[in-house]
Amino acid sequence: MTSKTSNIHNYQQTNSEDMTQSNIKPSRDYKLLLQMINSISDSVNITDMENEILFANNAFLKMYGYQLEEIIGKKIELLRSDKNDPKQISKIHPATMNGGWHGRLLNRKKDGTEFTIELSTSLIKDENGVVVALVGISRDMTSQIKVEEKLREAQDKYRTLFLELKDAVYESSVDGKFIELNPSGLELFSVKTFDDLKHIDIAKEIYLRQDERDQFKKELERTGFVSNYQIDIKRLNGEIATVLETSMAVKNRKGEIIGYRGILRDITEIKKNEERLRLLVEKFENLNIQLKKSEQELKELNAAKDRFFSIVAHDLRSPFSSLLSFSEFLVEDIDELPKEEIKSFAEKINESSKTVFSLLENLLQWSRIQTGKIPYEPITFNIYHKVNQIINLLKNNAESKKINVVNDVTSSAIVFADEDMIFSVIQNLLSNAIKFTKESGSIIFRSNSKENDVEISITDNGVGIKEVDMRKLFRMDSHHTTYGTKDEKGSGLGLLLCREMVERNRGKIWVTSKVGEGTTFTFTVPKG
Repeated sequence: MTSKTSNIHNYQQTNSEDMTQSNIKPSRDYKLLLQMINSISDSVNITDMENEILFANNAFLKMYGYQLEEIIGKKIELLRSDKNDPKQISKIHPATMNGGWHGRLLNRKKDGTEFTIELSTSLIKDENGVVVALVGISRDMTSQIKVEEKLREAQDKYRTLFLELKDAVYESSVDGKFIELNPSGLELFSVKTFDDLKHIDIAKEIYLRQDERDQFKKELERTGFVSNYQIDIKRLNGEIATVLETSMAVKNRKGEIIGYRGILRDITEIKKNEERLRLLVEKFENLNIQLKKSEQELKELNAAKDRFFSIVAHDLRSPFSSLLSFSEFLVEDIDELPKEEIKSFAEKINESSKTVFSLLENLLQWSRIQTGKIPYEPITFNIYHKVNQIINLLKNNAESKKINVVNDVTSSAIVFADEDMIFSVIQNLLSNAIKFTKESGSIIFRSNSKENDVEISITDNGVGIKEVDMRKLFRMDSHHTTYGTKDEKGSGLGLLLCREMVERNRGKIWVTSKVGEGTTFTFTVPKG
């Protein structure tokens, strides 16, 4: 051990016990210098030009676990781990001689524990500028390395998240330019490289409505953070997309906003699916309403049919009762009855038979319409001639009551409809009019041309219909029959048939009447 090394060693030993007991009796400034070196937290060591340790401060001894006497005079290589790169170790001394070296090494404590240090080296020169020793200042990097590893892990995770996140992650400048964008962002905007985006104006070329960016910025500047802000954007291929934007303002130390960072979540398909689902739900709701309505209509129709058949059964009972009654009289008393009474009975039987036949014929026709067995075969024909044909058919019925029937329909009125059905409608209406018109009365057919239809009306000056009874006409669920001026009885089924056949021909039928003054039935039929 050199004299200089011995003096420093002896001073370190005595200085920790009593500054006044130093063997080398250093100056006051030297004492202060050593005290300062021993008080710092970084490890400090001094070696000679052959790398022997001349001095080590308290932090050095604590770091490596040595006593001072154990380390002074030893080669600094004692502390080096065999795992260090020899090339790196060989560069330390030349670099130090050239001004200094800085880097990390793997060193070894007295107990063999290896740890990483960060080392900086420098030179000590005498008053002549000759290098006499080397200084090493080091720091235990164990805790720092753990922090760095965590930081690196966090950075790796962030980078992985940035690259692999399915949402678009961006950073933009205050003036509306992209600074960074992840791969999902490139996909969102339909571009291949970031260079295709970095020069565009976000507000003008990305936002569908430019004012939305201004509103978004105001909210962001006010609160510093905006979550799930729904906006419509334009992809660079022209398509429109809907996104949820979550963003935060990036500020400098002065609190000034210098940019924005955020995430864009593409919800275009979600919105489309929501709209499809809404339309589907709406469709099902409408279908459900229709089903309920159809169910109600079916219930009402079944109830109406039940009442209808009850009415028909009632109307059949009356003429059959007459038939049975009068025929029984004839069977039992024909030998005793005078000829005039037999004739009267025969006339009653004939009248009842006609009523039953008419009712059954109407019922059969109605059932055929309901089951679709009467085909709808529209043709173009002159309805004026059809009215004349029916007037001639029922001429005897009208003449028996001295009723004057007038055809005032336009002679050129052409319609497009099923001829047989319209024939039945006119026949039923004229038959009813004759039935309820008094002797010497009149019945007039008229026509009125509309844009798409021809209105045909038949007006009589008969007994008329009460308002309360008019509401019962054309309905299956109500029964309205009255006797004609000569006690002719109707079933009401004829008017029901008229409505069915008029509507089958895309027309409408209605009635106006005043008691004691007469009735007008009107129906429409498409123009030919």
